[in-house]
Amino acid sequence: MTYFCTRPIRNILTLILLIVGSIPIEAQTALRAKVTEQDTGLPLIGAYIRLSDKPKIIALTDTLGFFEVHSSLEGKSISISSLGYRTSTFKLAKGKIYQLKPDVKAIQEVIVTAQESRGLTSASTIRKHAMEHLQPSSFSDLLELLPGGRSQDPNLSRPNSIRLREANRSNNEQYATSSLGTSFLIDGAPISSNANLQSLKNAWEPQVTARDFSIMGVDMRSLTTDDISQVEIVRGIPSVEYGDLTSGLIKIERKRGGKDLSLRLKADMGSKLLYLGKGWEWGKGWTLNTSLDYLYSNKDPRNTLEAYQRLSSSLRLGRKFQLRAYSLDWQMNADYGASLDGAKQDPETNGGYEDSFQSDYHRVALSNKLMLKRRGQQWLKAIELLGTGSYEWQDMKRIRYINLQQTTAAIREMRNNSESDAFLLPYSYRAEQHVEGRPLNIFLKANARLALPIKFVKDELLLGADWALDKNLGRGQIFDYQRPLYPQHSLRPRPFSDIPAVHNLSLYAENTLSLKAGKNKFELLTGLRATHLFGLRPDFALSHEWTLDPRLNFAWTLPPLSIREKALTMRLSAGIGQHSKSPTIGQLFPDPSYIDLTELNYYHTNEALRRIHVRTYVVDNSNIALRLAHNLKTEVSADLDYDGYRLSCTIFREDMSSGFRQMPLYAPYHYKQYDTDGINSQTITEQPRLEDLPVSDKYELIGRSYTGNGSRTLKEGIEYTLSTKRIEPIHTRLTITGAWFRTTYQNSQEIMERPSTVISNQQIPYVGIYEDTDWSRNQLSNTNFTLDTDIPRLQLGVSLSAQCAWFSSTQRKALNPYPTAYMKIDGSIVSWQEDNQDDTLLRWLVRRNATANTQEYVTPFSMNLNFKVTKKLMQGRINIAMFCNKLWDYTPNYNDGGLVIRRYVDPYFGLETNIKL
Repeated sequence: MTYFCTRPIRNILTLILLIVGSIPIEAQTALRAKVTEQDTGLPLIGAYIRLSDKPKIIALTDTLGFFEVHSSLEGKSISISSLGYRTSTFKLAKGKIYQLKPDVKAIQEVIVTAQESRGLTSASTIRKHAMEHLQPSSFSDLLELLPGGRSQDPNLSRPNSIRLREANRSNNEQYATSSLGTSFLIDGAPISSNANLQSLKNAWEPQVTARDFSIMGVDMRSLTTDDISQVEIVRGIPSVEYGDLTSGLIKIERKRGGKDLSLRLKADMGSKLLYLGKGWEWGKGWTLNTSLDYLYSNKDPRNTLEAYQRLSSSLRLGRKFQLRAYSLDWQMNADYGASLDGAKQDPETNGGYEDSFQSDYHRVALSNKLMLKRRGQQWLKAIELLGTGSYEWQDMKRIRYINLQQTTAAIREMRNNSESDAFLLPYSYRAEQHVEGRPLNIFLKANARLALPIKFVKDELLLGADWALDKNLGRGQIFDYQRPLYPQHSLRPRPFSDIPAVHNLSLYAENTLSLKAGKNKFELLTGLRATHLFGLRPDFALSHEWTLDPRLNFAWTLPPLSIREKALTMRLSAGIGQHSKSPTIGQLFPDPSYIDLTELNYYHTNEALRRIHVRTYVVDNSNIALRLAHNLKTEVSADLDYDGYRLSCTIFREDMSSGFRQMPLYAPYHYKQYDTDGINSQTITEQPRLEDLPVSDKYELIGRSYTGNGSRTLKEGIEYTLSTKRIEPIHTRLTITGAWFRTTYQNSQEIMERPSTVISNQQIPYVGIYEDTDWSRNQLSNTNFTLDTDIPRLQLGVSLSAQCAWFSSTQRKALNPYPTAYMKIDGSIVSWQEDNQDDTLLRWLVRRNATANTQEYVTPFSMNLNFKVTKKLMQGRINIAMFCNKLWDYTPNYNDGGLVIRRYVDPYFGLETNIKL
């Protein structure tokens, strides 16, 4: 035992003696010197020392700024570099103090907020450094940086849809065109959701409906940010090159090249994230980038039965060719993404029954892009070709146990105006329903950029075309009709693959004029985009129409004005343009309605003698008059620059009066009613026969829903951004961003409503037609004050943001209580007369609550203080970052209608480490 204890100790002591004995020998041959900051004389930590003719690092400065090298190098030329300082060359000498000058330009370029674009329309650019400082988990976190944006606690348990320039965004699906009409491009390739049909039909539970984003566009949870080098968010009027959008354009560019191996580890109060990426570069212009990203999130860490997971990977290959008269840039991307979202109840707390929901999305995308640019002053400047395709495996599954309180029928009949006996459901059973979607999206695009030879004017012409195909190859709703998940509703199977593919062809042309007149500069961009949908039935109005989107942007750069020997530049711009979004294939070809009218419902204590007989109508819900949703945007902007200070302000108005909306439509339906009062339940030995029963003819007004252009979203507001240059010597910049938004939601087409009032055991036999059914106006005003400091000597970045919500409000308008017309039981429509309100039945069409609750509800001032810090080590190879949102807050209580509203917030924080090797 003693042997095994003393031997390791002896070895350790020997090693210590060797190390200690080597110290004086090394000290006799070491050359010691110091590196400091020129302006302050403070030591620089972690500065790199290299021989001028070699890239290898031979020393690093310590916490006091000292470094040591072998004395044999004395007199050699060395290069000293440090992040945020100018790299300088010196002669190596013992005991010398070397001073580095701050790289003011590099420090000024360190920006941790979004920058307003200098293009012809309002847009924000978010670069890599800003994203690293923000520490996002998904793309939705980046929206905090936009004018009017505010930090929100990540909620990855629900789909994250985007709403640009909206006040107190509405979660009403009737106004989802704003998010559906925001286009996302990744390296030029659009993400299409036009073939997304993943919706559990007839679902009413919040855990299911809250996860349905089939008509809301892109779920931003699925977009990782670690591969992104730059994002441009166009809020204004984009080029006609970009279509199938109404609200905005998101252009994501991912990093290419480099040789670093990058690792990111992040944990916050609701999620954990791991990212691994690697870049390669070879001769002759070859680059390759690969990445892998995994995110796990659960809203309540104590509840492991509800979680969201994201897995994504990417391979990006590229090469640049330099030819005699041309340069050629080729890019190929292969991407995989998965989103796994689910929730279930613990059987021990649910009576031992299974209750679960799972939604899985897997997406594979391939794209190829070829850009040919011609050198010199030639009429043909560039040709761009893009081809991309994606395929998704979408699966949704809901399981729950059903307990019925009354006899309920299940109907399988799928023929129109047919009669059949219904199947009687058991009172208790396990129900299961699947949704299988397989969206296929293909996109092709070709552009040509021309330079027109006009003297004294720079004139460029863009000509192009794109084509998109959207198709779903899935099996659709899969269920057992004898064990329906929602037994109170009629549902029939319909394979998604039966829905026709939709082809979207667009042609566009755009002219850019730039003219200098003295010290003035004028820019004019005019464009026209024409869109046509193929694959529709001939009776569709869209099958015969081309939709035109004209767009115009103008800018005037005034002559610079000298103030204290520094130039003040001012640019004024204005734009107007129409933007159109095509309906999804689910809106063009919805499931038919199955209207089941009970003609006989005979109950007997003996189950074998019970009988339910129904008449089924099958109604096509397609709206042949459906058009594209149009949004007319107008905006005016001003941009001022002076000595590193910049102020930009935009006034905008967006009017989308033809957004997509589910609208009710009523019609009379005939059925028979069999009288069972004469049946003797004591003597009956078989199910009652229809031919033996008295019968009468009945009519009923039945409603169904269809997709129409009946929603209006009106957006008005002001956006502003002020940024200063970094204040020396504390290297601090102040950025002020804010906005005032006013958003109005209302229906733009007449709506049918039937009163639920029952008189003499019958529902009111009339349907009112009203000019308005909802109207609400939301407002908000907020400003973010961000102080960010970058200290190169310490390789430290700190920001403090005071996010002030000056007020927010919402108000409903009094609606017209009287209908403009009404439908009778025979389907005829009659104009409303003033004396109708005195009729015994018609008076129920007057909406009693139409003028109620029109008070404006105002939420007063509140402020949150957010803190972020990043620390770089080893010359930026290791980056440690921490954030704490709502570190301090001011959210006072307030009175509303005599009630005291108490407000409180909880801090949200996280930590991450980034390593580059």
